[in-house]
Amino acid sequence: MYKYLITGANGFCGRHIVEVLNHESNKVYGVSRYIPDELILCYPEVTYEQCNLMDHTSVFNLLKRVKPDYIFHLAAESSVASSWKSPINILNNNIQSQINIFEAVRELELPTRILVACSSEEYGLINESDLPVDEKCNFNPLSTYAVSKVSQDMLAYQYYKSYNMDIVRVRSFNLTGPGRPHTYALSSFAYQIAKIEKNISKNMMLVGNLDVTRDYTDVRDAVKGYYKIALEAKPGTVYNLCSGKAYNLKDLLNILISFSTTEVNVEIDSSKYRPSDLPIMLGDNTKIKTEIGWIPEIDIHTSLNDLLNYWRNYKV
Repeated sequence: MYKYLITGANGFCGRHIVEVLNHESNKVYGVSRYIPDELILCYPEVTYEQCNLMDHTSVFNLLKRVKPDYIFHLAAESSVASSWKSPINILNNNIQSQINIFEAVRELELPTRILVACSSEEYGLINESDLPVDEKCNFNPLSTYAVSKVSQDMLAYQYYKSYNMDIVRVRSFNLTGPGRPHTYALSSFAYQIAKIEKNISKNMMLVGNLDVTRDYTDVRDAVKGYYKIALEAKPGTVYNLCSGKAYNLKDLLNILISFSTTEVNVEIDSSKYRPSDLPIMLGDNTKIKTEIGWIPEIDIHTSLNDLLNYWRNYKV
């Protein structure tokens, strides 16, 4: 029996990876600042732990008691948009939480494998001639969130090299699928469509900058990739997790609208624009495919349809 500990278990990826890990031969611990009752009801065999990752003593005591074989460190303030509003908060949270985990594992001398969830936002502003982006690309972050993820990424490498800790990293490109909070673009579109269909909102969808191109992967494929990396990757390695396909955001919006049962009008809201934005991001997934054997299986139309149905079934 392996003991898996998931930080950010109440988050988007956290909830989905529970479904991958939650088998009879495993013991799964879900860690979050807040554990809603409905999460406990969905997975009663999972042991949920409330823990403030910003507090070293709390993290140390938790890991001393659980002694996990694997840690999936998914917890983070993950919104690029919110990082413009509270840059200090996002830097403190994402960096300190991770250091507390690393230090506790080191002090306890646990032989724990740690997977750190990093981000394609670290690559930042890329020349189109350098696309698709592979793992050797330089970092040019354009947001405080991206800087915090660069810090997490480099700290993971530093602790691996300095203390010989068993740490692997995964740089996820844009993720989507059921359960994505509506603060993110595609989920915001689906959320607004569901409200229009239910006559909760007037027939007008507000959107930000649509003139961007992104590499999207379904979260259900992504968490399977996390699991395979945790089991099979060599210590210290890093992998891009992406579809290797570029999608224009306006085209994806039109696909969602095509699934709607009613007419949907679209209006540009300039307040949704970011101070700086990446025009295009496209990843190279050659390394993860050849070394780990992971390939995405869920096509973008299925992801978008399932995302819209999630919000249709949600009490919006």
